[in-house]
Amino acid sequence: MKIFDWAKELEKIYEELLEEAKNQNLNEIEELKVENEKLIEESLQHKQKLVKKALNSVSNDADKEIMQFKENLTRILEKWEQDYNKNRLKIINDIIRKLGLDFSA
Repeated sequence: MKIFDWAKELEKIYEELLEEAKNQNLNEIEELKVENEKLIEESLQHKQKLVKKALNSVSNDADKEIMQFKENLTRILEKWEQDYNKNRLKIINDIIRKLGLDFSA
């Protein structure tokens, strides 16, 4: 009977169309997956560049602050040394007097 042959042919075409649609969907899903992986990788690289730039900036700022601190500390120590050398005898005499070891009086 031709109607059953026709129905079988329609069923076969239907199954082929379903299989083809399934394969196309799987291909599209795979393409989207690859595209998303590329986008994620690009995003990660961009974020890594931003983090690296921020870390370099912080490192440079810290280096500048350390240099500034060292310069200030050196200046202060030099000032203390100058003040000590300028007032050394007075300081020694004050210490001797406060300890009660001043026998010159």
